[in-house]
Amino acid sequence: MNPIRATKRIKIAEELPEGSMLPENIRRPGETNEMADVKFIVEGEIFSAHRAVLGARLAVFKAELSESDSAAEREEVIPIMDMQAAVFKLLLEFMYTDNLPEDASFEIIQGLMVAANKYALEGLVVRCQQRLIKNLTLDTGTDYLIFADQNGFSKLKKECLQFLSKEDIIRKLALSLKHGLMGVNHPSLLHELREVYESRTLF
Repeated sequence: MNPIRATKRIKIAEELPEGSMLPENIRRPGETNEMADVKFIVEGEIFSAHRAVLGARLAVFKAELSESDSAAEREEVIPIMDMQAAVFKLLLEFMYTDNLPEDASFEIIQGLMVAANKYALEGLVVRCQQRLIKNLTLDTGTDYLIFADQNGFSKLKKECLQFLSKEDIIRKLALSLKHGLMGVNHPSLLHELREVYESRTLF
């Protein structure tokens, strides 16, 4: 590999604008086009992208993508093993456009939040978190609390605990099946919830 060419490629990537400012002719993540120079395969689905864009948005990809210098290496399809295709598609879309579709399911949002955290896309983590917090209900609250606890999302966990510890919500929760399941499967979380509730009732 020519180190000079690799260095130039990284420098170009660092100077690219944010996704929403990218030229229209490369704001088409996942589509096959002559400007795309890297491919990924996720659950059997092929996604085409641009090394410079990914290198600019994701530091974790920068060195890896810059190592492939020959035409043969650049034709290689990179497998993504730990992600749903629907999640990867939205991950790419965000890197190109800074957009998070309003119609994305909350299951996909959770997967996207995990992926964004893995690839250090803090802006996307925040956007996903805001979407989940906005959707907090008695039905979703315990699910999001468990999700946040298992994946280390402390702000989301705190918001879930605050929501579920409200007087009217916790009384309804105590009568629900979810409360019993939490006691069996996540007793420490149920204990935390009770502590938050008790701290609120002291004032």
